[in-house]
Amino acid sequence: MGLESKTPPSPSFQKHRREVIWQIFMPVILAGLMFLGLGLLMVLTPTLGTSRTGHWAAISIIWLISPLILFAVLFLALNIGLIYLMNKLLKVLPPYLRVGQVYSQVMVLQVRAFCDRLARPFIRWGGWVAGFRYLRSRVIRR
Repeated sequence: MGLESKTPPSPSFQKHRREVIWQIFMPVILAGLMFLGLGLLMVLTPTLGTSRTGHWAAISIIWLISPLILFAVLFLALNIGLIYLMNKLLKVLPPYLRVGQVYSQVMVLQVRAFCDRLARPFIRWGGWVAGFRYLRSRVIRR
């Protein structure tokens, strides 16, 4: 009940607090003030004399399209990087892929031979049954 000691914050914590203020809060506050200033300028400009709404409309379209262009450029850079990496990868992989293909072909042949050995008695039995049926149909028919 109140036995907790109030120690002053460490110097690293104080440094952290200053960095938070300067690296997070100040940019957000400055960006908000900048947008408020631009909004105020856009509202007051047509009322100060000549109407330049077309000019401000063009500026607002630029502000609306710029994030889209930024994402498109990032997507383009990502695609170029992936194409470059794929090119490098395709120069390195073919010998290793050939080894994998040979192993898979060997496995296919082994599995096919195993399945043929499993099916051989049933196929032989089916052949005997078909032979007996044919023989019976020849004998009974006379």
